[in-house]
Amino acid sequence: MALKTQLKKYRQQFGWTQKQLAEKLHVSDKTISSWENGRTYPDVGMLLALSDVFQISIDQFIRGDDVMVQKIDRDIKMKRVYKIILAFIVFVIAGLSIFFNVYQYKNQWVDRFNPFMTMQTGYATLPTKTKDGHVEKGSPYKDIEVLDDEFGQATRLTFFGGMAPAPDRHYAIVKHKGLYVQRIMFISWSAIPKIYRENMNKTYQYYPKMKDTPVRYNSWKTP
Repeated sequence: MALKTQLKKYRQQFGWTQKQLAEKLHVSDKTISSWENGRTYPDVGMLLALSDVFQISIDQFIRGDDVMVQKIDRDIKMKRVYKIILAFIVFVIAGLSIFFNVYQYKNQWVDRFNPFMTMQTGYATLPTKTKDGHVEKGSPYKDIEVLDDEFGQATRLTFFGGMAPAPDRHYAIVKHKGLYVQRIMFISWSAIPKIYRENMNKTYQYYPKMKDTPVRYNSWKTP
């Protein structure tokens, strides 16, 4: 017997109107009408609710309705597929989260695309090299201490400076995300905010990079 016929039969046996049945299932009476006319079918969850309301098993309720049986079979299979897809997505997200967390400040390409890191702007004192009274091309700058905030948080970065800076511009404003340097701009000492200048050396000081030297540290402490 078709599901629509079964539904109408059991509803009438209990003496309920479509509206009364709809209230018990927390759906609209139009939904009940659509089921009884065969325009739509209830999903698996609603079939469980219907069998509970009518106090019969689902097998009794849908027996003889091949279309409904096939629909339930498809729904169950699709739910399994959705669960597998969801589990895969969760696994990938978790894996990427761990990867980006473990490898941040270790590789500039990882940092560049790390969604958990933000772009920062810091200030640096650059080394000066003279030859015949002229400043040599300042690229690349290696292991430069870039002060990221007024509290002494710094990052040791390597970047290219392009053309040599003017004699009074041996300082830089550095926009970076972890080890990835997006851009730099040569500036004068006076262009650096005072609160940063108070935590910077006006003259470049070279700190040899040791094996275990972190790239992210507090400049108030010896890196």
